[in-house]
Amino acid sequence: MNDYFKSLQIDSSALTAEEIQIINDWDQKHKHGERSISLRSVETQEEFNAFYAENKSLLRNICILWEDEESNYAGICTDGIMRGKIMFVCHEFLLYPIPVFRNIETFLKAVDSQRISDLFPPQLEFLSPENNPFDYPSIHRSSEELNQDILIAENLWKEAISAKDDNRVNLLFSFIQIASPNQISCLQKYLSDAELLYYILCAYKFYGYQEDPDILLRIGKENKQYRKLLKELGASPKKLLWIEKW
Repeated sequence: MNDYFKSLQIDSSALTAEEIQIINDWDQKHKHGERSISLRSVETQEEFNAFYAENKSLLRNICILWEDEESNYAGICTDGIMRGKIMFVCHEFLLYPIPVFRNIETFLKAVDSQRISDLFPPQLEFLSPENNPFDYPSIHRSSEELNQDILIAENLWKEAISAKDDNRVNLLFSFIQIASPNQISCLQKYLSDAELLYYILCAYKFYGYQEDPDILLRIGKENKQYRKLLKELGASPKKLLWIEKW
């Protein structure tokens, strides 16, 4: 049987034997290019190597294996509290790798059933909680899954408090993805962070979290671009004739 990892000289030492077997089996079943999501190929290796070299520090614990037609990537987290999670990386929209599927099995099931057709990160503002193809974020989790995710989110939060710069933001994006509905309130601490603000508001919308309306009004006063979303979350600016007063 062909070994996908040897053909592309991919280091598989951090993967389990089961993960390697699943990937090799999947490679045998699907020709590259027959669908919009496929395993990385020799033809795109040079482009991937350049991307990886530029972002090595953020991708160091991810074995990137899949790509889509827009050069977005997905891979398996190989270390730490998120070991085994499937991470999406979109270099145009959001560089930070974020957990999107619980494991390789649920990811490949979503690909094979065509529930997903690209590796673009979930768009929380427009994602329906009831019609959601992703494992993260999700309102539908078993008690066992929820308990696991609460523990992971707690650890991500603790790490983020002491982390700096890109590493801190990376951890918080992962927290937003995995956190339980009851943990979302913690994000109020970072509403003043311009890089995180939009994603926190989208998480509020997805989970139906009710933030203090006065806080939402203050955000709207300084961030006109989010006023429509803020009103959906419960902000009620006063009106003077037809002019809204934030």
